[in-house]
Amino acid sequence: MEDLSWSSPSLTIVLASLHAFLYLFALILTFRPAFTLFHLFLATQAVAFALRPILSAADGGFSLYGGPLAFYNEGLFLNLLANFLVALGYLAVYAWRHPTASQPYRYSRSYLLKGTWISFGLGLTALALIHFLSGGAWLPNARGEAITRVVPFGKLLFPLAVIPFSFSLASGALLIFFTLREVKPSRPKYFVGLLFLLLVSLTSAIALILLYQRGFVLVALLVALFFVARLHKWGYTKLVLVALLSLVLLTQIRPTAQFIANLLSGKAPSAPVNVEGQPPFLQRHFLYSPNFDTVDVWPIVLSYIADNGYKGGSTFLALPLRFFPPSVRLEYGLLTAVDELNAYYWGNVYWEKSFGFNVTLAQEAYLNFGLLGFILLPLAGMLGAWLDRWLWALSPLTTTRMYGVFAAFQTGIPTGEVGGIVQWALAYLLIGFFVGILSSLSLRTSIYGRYERR
Repeated sequence: MEDLSWSSPSLTIVLASLHAFLYLFALILTFRPAFTLFHLFLATQAVAFALRPILSAADGGFSLYGGPLAFYNEGLFLNLLANFLVALGYLAVYAWRHPTASQPYRYSRSYLLKGTWISFGLGLTALALIHFLSGGAWLPNARGEAITRVVPFGKLLFPLAVIPFSFSLASGALLIFFTLREVKPSRPKYFVGLLFLLLVSLTSAIALILLYQRGFVLVALLVALFFVARLHKWGYTKLVLVALLSLVLLTQIRPTAQFIANLLSGKAPSAPVNVEGQPPFLQRHFLYSPNFDTVDVWPIVLSYIADNGYKGGSTFLALPLRFFPPSVRLEYGLLTAVDELNAYYWGNVYWEKSFGFNVTLAQEAYLNFGLLGFILLPLAGMLGAWLDRWLWALSPLTTTRMYGVFAAFQTGIPTGEVGGIVQWALAYLLIGFFVGILSSLSLRTSIYGRYERR
């Protein structure tokens, strides 16, 4: 008889298969429209809780952060329950009224163009200050700590760089797409404009890569693709191809950042790595790396609870301090779930470098209240469903609203780290409001108030 005890790799495969079945079933129930935040959620969860655990079982029960296999499997089961509750919450809203493109989205080219230039200028200014104030220590080959620690005022300058750059990357690409559809690029004024927009998008992408912000690059590309997919009513064949390309892109951003940083600093590129004896591609990037490492964090959560008990809601009360550096939270003894678990695992290294793993909503809820905390998860699914409805009904497309789209994609189905979701969503909305005001200051309604239907 097959051993299905908590410490069995066979149980890992069974639980991973149940995860895969749950996500496939949820996909069938929400088949249309084809591109939603919920489908992105299902795709990422399939990698995190189906692909990665299967690779782990094939490797004898490997876990990136160690811990007993029994805790690994227990976490895999708990997240199965958590994602089931998230799906129930989403389906409750979806069944009532699913996302529908009720009208074509409209946009003002001039308004978006000005928002793109302002955002790009804001990002460049912030990056210049980061470089000047840190003496170049922000480059990925020059630092061993979080960028917010090596750069003075990093907690402020960092979002002022990555958020506008992610916007200018996506909006520049979208404006190129719209221009190519509407006019002949052979006309000199359009050709020059396209070159400048291409330069903006490429520069924004390179800046984000150097800042090690894989997530912001992917979000920018997904936002741009969302509007293209909605306009052309893409099906699942193209979307699956986009998903696979996104996964490959995710694995290559860090090596690309090191290569570019070496070129900028004048260092000789590293010698090519001997591929002989290296682990296969999937194991290298989706088992032995921190990509999609949520399941590997569960043994730390369960070990912490076994040693210290439940937190009783204290990490949720500390969320307002998420906007301040970790040293401030440590000084006042108000630690978030990320602080508690990373300090428990890494010790003082976490406080010195501010590097660590993320903690999801399910893990934080369980850390505080046990299974009772899972009552929050259907609410996360319901909020995600409302965001999907808003995204698909969005029109007209203004600079401020497009920043709102970024905030929605940053939130997604909000099952990630609560403090990070709140912090970045608010930052997108605030910067978008500021850029939107600047974009409208010199726009004349008679010329730029006209919106084009797409």
